[in-house]
Amino acid sequence: MGRNEIVRSVNSPPRFFRFNAEDSPTSQKKPIELHLDEYEALRLADKLNYDHKDASRIMNISRPTFTRLLNRARKKAADFLTDGGPLEIAGGRILFASNVYCCKTCHRPFQVEPGEAISCPRCNGNQVIKAQPSCQHDCRCCEESDA
Repeated sequence: MGRNEIVRSVNSPPRFFRFNAEDSPTSQKKPIELHLDEYEALRLADKLNYDHKDASRIMNISRPTFTRLLNRARKKAADFLTDGGPLEIAGGRILFASNVYCCKTCHRPFQVEPGEAISCPRCNGNQVIKAQPSCQHDCRCCEESDA
């Protein structure tokens, strides 16, 4: 029996969840799945230029775990860039920061700034709920009861 995986902190959901190479037939390839925690590791290290020590502290994980996450994310990004096919961002044991909601129509998490109207930026739906503190696999918390 393996160790329990620690829930990783993710600041906010990505704006886009699915990518496809322009000339790649999507139905013929299995999507590359980039987990939300891997996405966050890429964002912190490669977009925001945090060093591994600071990024691991932000995600509430050890530095070696952060490095493994980042290496997996970079491998998946390289596979997508060199081989094409679909890439989806979903899954992982994560804990979103505050102001994250989930759309009950399209099942996607999104972040809302205080004072903004709460509607889904993907489908413009108004049936949204506050995301559960710990979302897993594609933020399916919105399929649970509103209580």
